[in-house]
Amino acid sequence: VTVLRGGNMVNLSTHDLVVGDILMLSTGDILPADGVIMGRNDLAINEKMLTGETEMKKKSPSYRIEDNAVVSSPFLFAGTSVQEGEGRMLVLAVGTATYQGTMQMKMDEADAEHSRSVLQVKLDTMTEQITRLGAGFAFFTVIVLCIRMYLSFQAGLCCKEAWDHHVHWSELLSFLISGVTIFVVAVPEGLPLAVTIALAFSVKKMLKDQNLVRHLSACETMGGATTICSDKTGTLTTSKMTVVRMWCGGKVFESAAAVTAAVKQQLAYASVVNTLFKTFLKPPPPGGKGFTYCGNDTECALLIMSNQLGHPYEKVREQHPDDQPGRKVFSFSSDRKRMTTIVNNAEGKAVAYCKGAAEIVAALCDKFVDESGREMPLTAQMRTQIEQSISEFANLGLRTLCIAQRTLPADWQTSCAAAGEISLPKIEEQLTCVGLVGIEDPLRDEVPDAIAQCQKAGITVRMVTGDNLDTARAIASKCGIVTPQDGPEAVLDGKTFRDRVTDGDGNIKQDEFDKVWPALRVLARSTPLDKHVLVSGIQASTATGVAQTVAVTGDGTNDAPALKKADVGFAMGIQGTDVAKNASDVIIMDDNFVSIVAAVKWGRCVYDNICKFLQFQLTVNITACSLACVGAAILTESPLNAIQMLWVNLIMDSFASLALATEDPTAALLTRKPYPRDQAVLSQTMVRNMILHAAWQLLVLSALIFGLGDVCEGHGDECTGRVYVDYYGAVKSGRPGAYDMDGVEGVCPPAFNSADPLTMDAAGKPLRPDDFCSEAHKGGGGNSQHYTMVFNVFVLMQIFNEVNARKIHNELNVFDGVLKNKIFLIIVIGTLVTQVALVEIPGLNTAFGCTHLTKDQWMACLLLGASVIPLNVLFHLVPPSLFPAGGGGIPDDDDDEEDEEGEEGGKKTE
Repeated sequence: VTVLRGGNMVNLSTHDLVVGDILMLSTGDILPADGVIMGRNDLAINEKMLTGETEMKKKSPSYRIEDNAVVSSPFLFAGTSVQEGEGRMLVLAVGTATYQGTMQMKMDEADAEHSRSVLQVKLDTMTEQITRLGAGFAFFTVIVLCIRMYLSFQAGLCCKEAWDHHVHWSELLSFLISGVTIFVVAVPEGLPLAVTIALAFSVKKMLKDQNLVRHLSACETMGGATTICSDKTGTLTTSKMTVVRMWCGGKVFESAAAVTAAVKQQLAYASVVNTLFKTFLKPPPPGGKGFTYCGNDTECALLIMSNQLGHPYEKVREQHPDDQPGRKVFSFSSDRKRMTTIVNNAEGKAVAYCKGAAEIVAALCDKFVDESGREMPLTAQMRTQIEQSISEFANLGLRTLCIAQRTLPADWQTSCAAAGEISLPKIEEQLTCVGLVGIEDPLRDEVPDAIAQCQKAGITVRMVTGDNLDTARAIASKCGIVTPQDGPEAVLDGKTFRDRVTDGDGNIKQDEFDKVWPALRVLARSTPLDKHVLVSGIQASTATGVAQTVAVTGDGTNDAPALKKADVGFAMGIQGTDVAKNASDVIIMDDNFVSIVAAVKWGRCVYDNICKFLQFQLTVNITACSLACVGAAILTESPLNAIQMLWVNLIMDSFASLALATEDPTAALLTRKPYPRDQAVLSQTMVRNMILHAAWQLLVLSALIFGLGDVCEGHGDECTGRVYVDYYGAVKSGRPGAYDMDGVEGVCPPAFNSADPLTMDAAGKPLRPDDFCSEAHKGGGGNSQHYTMVFNVFVLMQIFNEVNARKIHNELNVFDGVLKNKIFLIIVIGTLVTQVALVEIPGLNTAFGCTHLTKDQWMACLLLGASVIPLNVLFHLVPPSLFPAGGGGIPDDDDDEEDEEGEEGGKKTE
């Protein structure tokens, strides 16, 4: 950069700038420091990275205020760029002391905070609770088994007459293994996999909805959003200035096509000729839509209007090129508030075209162009009509220009001169008003419906913009953010907001803030720091009784701190700077608010999918743990062996996470209110479903384990000898002998005693074989149809309950939308086919501790497994209010600093 230092011009690196240097500025420069204008200048600054607004800002040595609005200011900020002109700036701040540096420091503070999403905190809390409960059950079971073993020795029961190192140490080891099994089954180790799959799946699908997710946790966090603080320009609007209303010939038109044919050419020529040639429209790429604006946005809007009037601006410029002889341009200035261009028309006459602030240019007119294209005297009545139209356009939040022309006299260069120079005031008099144009950055067509969807979903949309109060209110009213019922507190300007909610040091006065923000809908004339204050205050507020989850949009570099501070930060993919994108969680590829609504829907879908998996997995956990506990405590072993447990774990972890975590979102997701931050992850409905389904499964499995299986002599699944206990059915018991022979006379042979002949047979051999006691704790006769049915029914119940688990909001029709999820169908059908193979294929069934089942047995297993679906309808008759919600509520107080950070979604509040 070139600076004036010590009276000398020197070239320096931007890193060597110090306060007091005078910096030379020219078109294209990016400001490296904050400063103040010195002397006269014609600088026009692009402050888009500060405010997000595309309009160039004029600078002057002092503040110029008109109609309570700042027209120009003397201050320049680092990171902004010089759009046009030259000037000098006195450096006032460099490095971290600049406005941009302050923003960076706030970003660094946000980066330093530990980030855990709301759902992560809930799941961590719930997992910890389940792990403790599982460990407690495991420890309790081992203690019960040891006590039972001690009492058995005291009573001298079968195989407990005396301690046998070969048998009883092994039995104690089996107790420990049972405890470990219960603990392993209880811990939801598949939960991280399900969360990752749900998030990864949604991220891929969200890209189709124009959401590029940078942080996975942002997906589900967005589902709980209660407030969206949105920019106006480019997000709610198209970011392309457009002529939306015209006054011509005494009538108001809302489209260029409706303008009277006789007026179209005059309006088009008056608009296009009087524009800068560096303003042009770039055609869209093949397959693209809409022109790209290059240069001044307001002039681009006039070029678009000319095209719509049927006079392409390129052809107009061909007739009046930039180097046309006699062409004179008097640029726009903030003093004159208008721009004038003089060209020679086809007849060789000099014509002055003027455009500018409507009320100023209209006052210079004494004629107007009527509907037939003729110039008519401007009567008092017509002038009043023009003034009314200007006022009407202003009330609609439109930027209003008056376009005028004047055919100059042949001697204009002398008659319109003063002191030998052309006198602009003499040229810009006796003008003919061609028309008024109302220009705005139009609202996207789809935005009002999207905002209505948010409001229906319990999300409050707040608009944060750099526009003036009237324009902001008009846009907010059009899109439904502000309604006629909202009071004056709904729309505030940045200065009023800051004065009310912050102290002199910029710290938030939370009590005052809580009085302001619930009613606030629009924050106009705001700075990025205002947005940061708004986000911080809402996150810290408890005024509504519900902890808030805040999403924020931003495109400028100085939006980065607010993007970092928010629970979810959305950066604009088209208009956004690289700094804003790097600070964000999600990048909106099309800069469209509708894409943010899609992110909300996907966030709720992810949350629901994870809850569906939890409902399914915890039902399996309850059943499996109860079976393991009952089996260990009563049968002395689990009815399901280790490899069967692994298969069950595979079903309820990997396969279930794929099946249940890949559901697509539905429109119904946006008809519910957001999940509160402190709400437990398991709702009362989910807890009811889990408990009732687990209870039914345990009832069926207990009946199978203890109600089937005859105690008898024989091999395989047939009783070939004496029947000791005849249970229901003709299936031989698969239970351990230690359970079946307890209390059954004649089953337990006496322990060998060489002094007692009753313990020996006629040949003098012991009646009790050496391996009798070790075999007594194993299933009878190897792989049995009895225990195969138990295993089969257990797995089939889980497969069919997977269908029930798809619904967690008390829906009756569990099959709704099931055919739309191909992954779910493949997983369920594949699991069912695999289960049949595990039972029926020789060799494979042996490895899994199973054996072949008959057709009748298969039919019974399928009916019992499928029973969970019709029973689910009956369970809906039980009020969920009878059951507690639980699992994962965010604790109010936590000694662990990480958990305190997690309580705020990983982002501390000032």
